Amino acid sequence: MSNQGSGGDHHGSSEDSTSDYADSIDFSEFTSIDTAQMVHRYRNGRRYQGWFEGRYGLPNDDTEQGREHLKHRLYSDYLLGGEFFISPIGSNPQKIVDLGTGAGFWPVDVAEKYPSARVIGSDISAIQPPWSPPNVEFRVEDLDDENHPWTRIYAGADLIHTRSVIQTVRNPELFLQRAFENLKPGGWLECHDLFIPLVYEDGTVATDHPVQRLYDLVNDGPFARRYGWQLYLPPRLPQILRDMGFVNIQEQHTPIPVGRWSRRSRDREMGMFNQDNLIDWTAALLIRHEDLGISEEEARQLCQETLMAMDNNKIHALLDWGVVWAQKPL
Repeated sequence: MSNQGSGGDHHGSSEDSTSDYADSIDFSEFTSIDTAQMVHRYRNGRRYQGWFEGRYGLPNDDTEQGREHLKHRLYSDYLLGGEFFISPIGSNPQKIVDLGTGAGFWPVDVAEKYPSARVIGSDISAIQPPWSPPNVEFRVEDLDDENHPWTRIYAGADLIHTRSVIQTVRNPELFLQRAFENLKPGGWLECHDLFIPLVYEDGTVATDHPVQRLYDLVNDGPFARRYGWQLYLPPRLPQILRDMGFVNIQEQHTPIPVGRWSRRSRDREMGMFNQDNLIDWTAALLIRHEDLGISEEEARQLCQETLMAMDNNKIHALLDWGVVWAQKPL
């Protein structure tokens, strides 16, 4: 998913702008989705957003959007039993906000279910569909910019939702504090994130699993320093939210197989979705091996080991997909 990240001047980057208007238009004058769609950057055969340089390390092309759609279906159809969130906001919400909305799958589905609600999806990448329910609107903004407060469009929200976002912002405490301020009294914040490390079926940490090795490579190396990622943050979320003044803080955790090894049909299906998601995520990261601090050969080797581990039904690894939701006091 395309998430929030940190700003900077895009001129002089090694990633080439593909805009036909780059030499004649000062893009800082524009904030619309139509304008932001003019600017993309290509690197190693993948397309990236070019509006906020240095903000997010994953692509925004069709392959990445397909991965995000797969993850959306895994969440809504399996983890949430056909629902889109857990927070008890009632049957008549007026404003629902999705931060780091990516291609906009979640806002579109939520808007169809709650036609009376104004549903706002915000992202740094302008890849949302031109068609959507009439109560959906999309914004291209960098909500992780410490120097610019959020616009008033988010204020008074019944629900602010994030998915795979908190781990990729540079200042998660400020990001969450601003979410708190934009909720209406009694409104809810709901964060869906991956709780690592990877574990084996017996509960031991899978330190030798190639996926876990990639997590540590991302979290501890130059990639995280460049983009500000903090993959191990989610377990701290309940205490962070408590310190901010949130109440009614709750958690839900679902172990998902990595691969097709489970004998239970539903878990095996989740494992298949998870495997496809992880393979695409791994490929998107390892193609930028220089940002991970490894050689092309090391990246190729790790990719091969990942594929082999996922296809090995004797390796019973699990990921913890967690949800933390909390209420702003009345």
